[in-house]
Formats: sequence, structure tokens, C-alpha cells
Amino acid sequence: MDVGLLGEIYTFLVESMGMPNLNIHAENINLTPLPNIDYRDKISGAIIGLSVGDVFDNMWEKQKLKETGHITYFSKDGRSTDFSRGTEQTEAVILFAESLIINQCFNPEDLANRFVRNPILTRDKIIKQFAANYGRDKAEWYNSGVASLENSCVFRCMPAALINYGDSVMLRLIASIQTVITHAEETAIAASVVFSIAIAYLLNTPAFSLQSKGDLKVLIDIMSRSIKGAATKVYVTGKNNDVVNLYIMINRVLREWVKEGLPVQQIIEQWGSSSNVLESVPLSLYIFFKSPNDYEKVLKECLDIRGNYAIATMALALSGAYLGLNNIPKTYVNKIESGKEILVLSDRLFELSLKNRNNNPYRRLRNRIEVERSQDELDKLLWLAIKHNKTEEYEVAIKYFEDLVARSPELKKNERVRLHIIESYEGRGNKLLGEEKYEEALRCFKKALVYDLNHPVILCDIAIAYLNTDNLDKAERYVRRAVEIAPEYEIGRRILEGIKNLQRRNR
Repeated sequence: MDVGLLGEIYTFLVESMGMPNLNIHAENINLTPLPNIDYRDKISGAIIGLSVGDVFDNMWEKQKLKETGHITYFSKDGRSTDFSRGTEQTEAVILFAESLIINQCFNPEDLANRFVRNPILTRDKIIKQFAANYGRDKAEWYNSGVASLENSCVFRCMPAALINYGDSVMLRLIASIQTVITHAEETAIAASVVFSIAIAYLLNTPAFSLQSKGDLKVLIDIMSRSIKGAATKVYVTGKNNDVVNLYIMINRVLREWVKEGLPVQQIIEQWGSSSNVLESVPLSLYIFFKSPNDYEKVLKECLDIRGNYAIATMALALSGAYLGLNNIPKTYVNKIESGKEILVLSDRLFELSLKNRNNNPYRRLRNRIEVERSQDELDKLLWLAIKHNKTEEYEVAIKYFEDLVARSPELKKNERVRLHIIESYEGRGNKLLGEEKYEEALRCFKKALVYDLNHPVILCDIAIAYLNTDNLDKAERYVRRAVEIAPEYEIGRRILEGIKNLQRRNR
């Protein structure tokens, strides 16, 4: 499914179903793949990272609260293989990835049908309600979602980022539409966009290159811009009953957390750590931001949080996308029961990502070089044209300007360029007037007029040319227009008065 068809579906959902329109205020995000990044390794790292978070949460739920040394317990003691099994979190991501791979594109109806058919997923209360609406009530897939802020739709959308890490337009379309299948709530949709943009950005970021708070603030800026104006609903949340929306939580609150370097527990006490996307998405981002270059520190921070199984899943997915599979300790990777199947799946996603030309760093680099080369050529043509204007070689200048506009028609809208073009045509026209070549002069002046229909000087030039061909009516028409546009233009008034005198004599 190409971006055009997805755009039509998106427009339908906005106009008919009330989905927020990200195209109104949200800014375009430039995701830039780099030739020195192993995207196969990064994609594998993202899915494995998510799975490790899911597995640890599953283990943590089965452990007694008094259990200590939980990371060592999992990675070294290995007393129970049951702890290595993920839950419906990983299953939902796998299901979405399989749908993308089998269809070789995003097919929302196919994904909706897979949600209904999978018994593990229907343990999720939101998907269970969706399945009831879609299956039992025979509603359309796009009309079966639940108005929920629960975060399962957020980490589920990760495969969209894994195949569109160089294409923010396609990424936001897929992230939004896959969310609205089950979560008919604008803040949940915005949360999916934020998370998927973050994953894509981290895929394009070399491992261990996030070294300062300034680096993190760049990502916060990008996430904020991606949902600007998209999540308009506000909610009362936090210990102080702050009135916020997701944009405020990312752009202001998360930014303050990073600036002040607050302890995670202090944030939880102030803002909470529930499955609500307003709490869990900013918190998972912050946990990753605390130690982006240390996978185990991120993991330990996650495991100190109880009650929200998705925070570790999201934080470790971010970490995996950034660090890549090769930088995740193998003791964790090897404990994932379905690890081999997940790695095969990630390879297929990498292959699918290559279908999107925007993900190809070499192609983008070549295109950028071609654009820069083309711009250099245009700049050279413009400089040569202006140079010949200054030496009053207007005929040569006109040739350069005509070549320039033929190559880049949008330059006709550039006011500075238009003034130079008008100067060349007027200069050439005046030379032709001096040579008594009035018809040729008229053609030059009228070409200048195309670039500014209300240019009083050019209008008067045309009037003078018509005067020299004894066409007083047309001369009057053009000069009168010049005087109406610029009453203060004295030359225009004199020419008009002269024409009136000639007309009176000829009566």
C-alpha cells in the first residue's frame, strides 16, 4: 500500500471518524539514514530489546516482592525457563510484523483480522473489547476501537518504525492508522507517533553517540514537533493535578526532567507510572534518557518499577534500537524462548525496509548531492545573469535568466530574482526603443510585465512604445493603469497628460 492510498485512508478517518489531523500543525520530520549504520543489527536490537523487557516483566510478576538480585537471578541462575516467555506485548508486535511481511505493506484490515483471531491477544482488555465490536457487532475495523489511553497500542506500532526509519510521512500514517484500529483516542494516536518517531530516530543514531543532554533535547524537539497540534485534549494528572496533554508532557515536562536529572522514583511519586500513555510514554523515554549508553542500567531502572508491565518494554525497545543487537548482553538475549524466531522476523523486516527508497542512505546521499549540484548550477546562472545586467549586456542576461527559470520554475516566485529579470527585459526594451525597434521593444516590456503586472515603470514603458507606433488608445490604457497604481509616479502623470493633449489635437 503506497503513501497515496494510505493518505486517502487517513483523510477518510480524519473527516469521518474524528481522528486528529497531524498534517495541520505537526511539522515535517526529516529522518536521515546514515551509510555507516548496520540497520539489520539495529532492527534486531529493537525487537529483542522489547522482548527482553517483556520477559523481565513476566518474570517479575511471578517473583515474590522480597526477591532481590533479580537481574542475576534471570541471567545467571536460570532456575526457571518459564520466565523467558513473553506475553501478549511481544505477541502483538510479532503479529503486526507478520502482517507487514506477508502483505509486503501495511494492510489495516488484515491486521484487524489478526487481532481477532489470536487468542493470546484477546487477553488484553482493549483488544478483547475491539474484537467484540468488530466480530460480534459486525462493525467496520475503523469503527470498532475503544476510547482508551492504555498504552498497548504504543509499543505495538514499533514495526512501522522499523520499515520506515527514513520516511516520517509514511511512518506517521501507519502509526496513526494502526492505533485507531483498537484505540479510538487522539492522545493514544499521538503517543504511538511519538514512540515510533523516537524509535526511527534512534535507528538512525550511531550507538554510544548520545553523550550530552543537548543530544537528548534534539530528540525531544523532534518528538514534540511530530505531534504539535495533534493531541488537543487536556487531562488532570499528577500529584499537583496539573492540566496537560501529551505535547506538554513531552515538550515541557520531559524536557524539565532531563534538565534537572531527577530520580525516577521522584517522577513516579509526582506524575505516576500507570498504563496511561500520559504517564508511561514520557516515563519510559526518561528511563532510557537516564542511561542511553548502558543497557543494563536501563533494565535495572525499569525493574524498580512495579505495576506497569509496558514501561520496561518501551524503554528497552528504545535502548535496543539505539545500541543494536550486538551491544545487548547475550545473557539476556539467549534467555528469550522465541529469540531465534524473532531474529528471523527482524531480518524479514529489514528486507522489507529496503523497499522504501527513503530508507536507503546511499540513494538519499546521491539525491542530496544532485540537489546541491543542481543548486550550484542555478546559483551560477543567476550570478552570470546579474553580472550581465550590471554591464548592461541585457540580451545575454535574458538568455541566462530564461535558462534559469526553465530549470527551476519556482524561482518565478522569488521576489529578488523577479526584480533582476524585470531589469534585464526593461534594459533590453529601452535599447530597442533607442534603435527605433518598437515592436521588439514592446515584446520585451510585456515579458517584464509578466513578472509584475502592476509595475508602474514597465506599464509606462509599454505606453511609450505604443506612442511610437501611433497607437494612442493602447498607450493611454497602459499609462492610466500605471497612474492608478502609483499616483505619486510623476513620469506616469506627465505621459498621461501628453497623451491626452495628443488625443485632443487629433479630434
